[in-house]
Amino acid sequence: MSGRVRKILAIVALWVSFESCAAFAPRADPSSFYNLSALLEADFAVDMNTAGIRTPVSLGLGPIELPSYLDRQQIATRTSVNRLSYSDTERWAAPLAESFSRVLGQNISHLFNPAQMIQFPWQSSDAPDYQVKIEVLQFEANSNQEAWLTARWTVIDRNKKILVSQRSQLHRRAGSSSTEDSVKALSETLADLGREIAKALLSFEQQRTT
Repeated sequence: MSGRVRKILAIVALWVSFESCAAFAPRADPSSFYNLSALLEADFAVDMNTAGIRTPVSLGLGPIELPSYLDRQQIATRTSVNRLSYSDTERWAAPLAESFSRVLGQNISHLFNPAQMIQFPWQSSDAPDYQVKIEVLQFEANSNQEAWLTARWTVIDRNKKILVSQRSQLHRRAGSSSTEDSVKALSETLADLGREIAKALLSFEQQRTT
């Protein structure tokens, strides 16, 4: 075998070895991760005047039930009335139920300003003055650059009396078809739900203290 042939074979063997190593090398994860965001306290300043509603009340948030189709890390987009699409690369950074509860609690706290906010579950001895139970029916963006939140929510007092039971259907336009803008619009619908709940709580508290 000539030296030239040996050189060619060595180059081929080196190339095959390189390709084999490249095939097993770890690849970068192409996924992007998103979180719902709470609005800043300043964003709620024009909503309502909470001056005079400073009684030391406690508020319990939960249970919050999300539909099973949202119980996954992939972000869902509704493409038709009966069809959902789940992204392989656009994902929630934390469980959606956890983020939903955390952000809604922050939004309500900005508006209602309870002395104590308790997340469900809690001990019976720590029962709050008001409890807000929520059943989420819909929480997703669609292919028309819209975000929708539909939920049934109930406010219960310390004596287990139902003060209000309401169904809210909230809608926001996304700035574009990007997932980032869709998540922002979903966050805005969550802020709107917080406004509706806080308004009801403030009304009950005004009645109680007058």
